[in-house]
Amino acid sequence: MGPFCPAMHRPVETGTMATQEPLEGSNGRLRLAGFAVLGLVLAGLAGRILSFPLNRDENLFVTVAAKIGTGDIYRDLGYNHLPNMPYLLGLVYEVVGTSNPLLTARVLLVGFWLLAIASIWKLSRQLSSGSTPFLAASLVLVCNTMLLTGAGTLATNNFISVALVFPAFALLVSGIERDSLSPTRLLFAGLIASLAIGFKANYVFIAPFFALAILIAPNANSLKERLIRGLLPLAAGGIIGGLPTLAHMLSDPDAFFAHTLSYFMELHPAYWADANLPKAVGIKDKILLAERMWLGNTSLLALVIVGTMTALVTATKGVRALTDWKVIVVAGMALCGFVVSFVPTPSFDHYYVPPLPFLVLLILILAGKLAGEHRKAVTMLMASAAVLCVLNATPRLAGGLASFASTGSWETLRLARDVQSAGATAGLEQGDRIATLSPVLALEGGYSIYPEFAAGQFVYRVAPYMTDEDRELYRTTSPAELARFLDAQQPKAILVNREEEMEADLAEYARLNGYQRFGGPDSGNSFDLYVAGR
Repeated sequence: MGPFCPAMHRPVETGTMATQEPLEGSNGRLRLAGFAVLGLVLAGLAGRILSFPLNRDENLFVTVAAKIGTGDIYRDLGYNHLPNMPYLLGLVYEVVGTSNPLLTARVLLVGFWLLAIASIWKLSRQLSSGSTPFLAASLVLVCNTMLLTGAGTLATNNFISVALVFPAFALLVSGIERDSLSPTRLLFAGLIASLAIGFKANYVFIAPFFALAILIAPNANSLKERLIRGLLPLAAGGIIGGLPTLAHMLSDPDAFFAHTLSYFMELHPAYWADANLPKAVGIKDKILLAERMWLGNTSLLALVIVGTMTALVTATKGVRALTDWKVIVVAGMALCGFVVSFVPTPSFDHYYVPPLPFLVLLILILAGKLAGEHRKAVTMLMASAAVLCVLNATPRLAGGLASFASTGSWETLRLARDVQSAGATAGLEQGDRIATLSPVLALEGGYSIYPEFAAGQFVYRVAPYMTDEDRELYRTTSPAELARFLDAQQPKAILVNREEEMEADLAEYARLNGYQRFGGPDSGNSFDLYVAGR
């Protein structure tokens, strides 16, 4: 069995880890009921993920992954994040096929949710937290509105990094809190932490805090041993996990930094400055958005639990109990998560997720430090919080639970059926080239797309703000050049997502050039398909 396995319930060998009995309720049937509720919640989450409507962000992540191997992900396909997501998803597509790329990507997302919950269970055993804190911590995560309304339900890079925080920290704890540091476990801790960063750069602050943990954890290892048996394997794992990023950075630094740095510092803000759309730009607007994200739903419950348990630990064991390296490191990462959330401009809901996984970790860590009557009090606090978490998410998860039992309601399958049906009615054949700024729709139908639109609208919409030097690093067209671009290589069909205002130019081109419309509003679809005359 590998260095990390959620099914292993025996405690990690250690002389410093808390060894109290787990924080359990006396009624086993209530505990069993709690696990049953968690199972239903996870089923509801899975159903919600598989039936959640297509989001424009997925046009970037899913399409670039599906087109891996047809060109450079940056120069040719317009990807604009660190590269782990398209490579992971592209590998999955290569193994299982891509006949329904959106469904495959969403199923992968469900897998990462299960990994997160399994890792939280493992940590609850390592930290002697117990079943009730495990349930509360899990439900704080699963029932969080930020995750249920986008960040945790879409095939993007937003949740995967969150999920990887938990196995990475479990490996860090088991690698440090032993008689002798475990180079193997620390190597895997560094590897998984680096992978998390490679999915979403916002989590880069994890790296220095993992290194700090090795240096400040109280154990018998000398400084030399900490360096050789601790920091060195941790760094080696980090380098291995960062190889996809390093490869692009070293092989084509101009394209890499243009798409991952300049895009978000220059082109993206320029577009949003002119866009007449809802956005949070100034610090006042960001604070108001943060208030809505953090002082509502389960984020507030997490803060209340952590604050209450911090006070109890301090009152019963003194402030020194809070100098535990795990508390220091995780609290530091939580603080960085709060700060990082304010960095992107403009701000959107999913930018405020980073503190959440570390609040979940603090719940488990602090629960393991309480004993006696205080543990009983915390059991009641945790149980109440768990109930409130479920109530908070019930309106969303109830529909997801119904969808889980009915595959016909899955949006991921319905889209494929609708596009294929419309294409068959219009006489299209598999592989015909379609022009669209919603390329996932074309892929679901089995049609080919233009590389210029592989990123959906994310490169196309910033093209007017590019300098001549920028244009050399992007393969794209622009709204002003769209007609000329399509005249030069006319598509067999044009697919327009009616929910995206930016795609109106494609519809206008189709009408002016004699394309026949199929699958209009009367069909019940959210798109129009225009086919060239024969």
